[in-house]
Amino acid sequence: MAFLRKTVDGLERWASVMHQYYIVDWVFILFLLCGFLVLTEMTPFRSMFTLDDPSIQHPYAANDRVSSINGVIFSTVIGVGIIVIFVPFLHRNRNWGHVMNVSLLSLALSLLLTEFATEMFKNFIGRIRPDFIARCLPAPGTPLHELVGIEVCTNPNFQVISDGFRSTPSGHTSNAFAGLGWLSAWIAGQLKVFQHGTELFRTMLAILPLFGALIIALSRIEDYRHHITDVLFGGILGALVAWYSYRKFFPHLGKATCNMPFPPPQFTDKTMAESDFYDSLDEMESGTQKAYSD
Repeated sequence: MAFLRKTVDGLERWASVMHQYYIVDWVFILFLLCGFLVLTEMTPFRSMFTLDDPSIQHPYAANDRVSSINGVIFSTVIGVGIIVIFVPFLHRNRNWGHVMNVSLLSLALSLLLTEFATEMFKNFIGRIRPDFIARCLPAPGTPLHELVGIEVCTNPNFQVISDGFRSTPSGHTSNAFAGLGWLSAWIAGQLKVFQHGTELFRTMLAILPLFGALIIALSRIEDYRHHITDVLFGGILGALVAWYSYRKFFPHLGKATCNMPFPPPQFTDKTMAESDFYDSLDEMESGTQKAYSD
């Protein structure tokens, strides 16, 4: 029975550590990442189209104004860098390790949950991009006014054609608002911009990431990668997930303690009170000893 008692104590300690450092939540983030990677490899739904549709006759831009790599840098790397650099400074007299861990977890949740949802929508909606005709290079003699499918395309680069069916929602936009929108809320909380008497420059610092997200969103329209409704959809999706991810771990921005995340959950969920459990172990042990004595 002593071995069982030690085992239970050890499991409780590990469970307490997992709760304190949000290990289960980080594992969920890993699953979201795996799901996102699987969705990116899926073939999207291929909508039918007509060659005389002016909304898909825009030119194909070989180079984006904001590349995918730059989008990741703006949405992810900048946020992570700001957290790592400024949290020890802003919370030097407190448990800044907890603040950093929760902040990184909240940002990761916002980004990966948005990416997962974005890729899922892209694959199942299958809306055609504004530059699709230039991607497709339809075969000569293809009817102009009839619905046709991907079989009329002659572009040898199938990846470019397939990506033409992934217009809704805008991934750059949703990711920008998920990362930079979250960062805007985080800065507002850390600098307490909604507290009475807060300097104007703090508010401007909090708003600045939103302008960056907006510029990225507008660049997707200028490159003819997305329709304006795709950008609106992506922006709303990213902003909603960012706000949910932030509020899951941080108080409302109007509170005096908005710069501090919620305390780590305590491991108190037990099917039996600890004293009752150990009493039952003692009864079992005494019963066993009595059986041997008899």
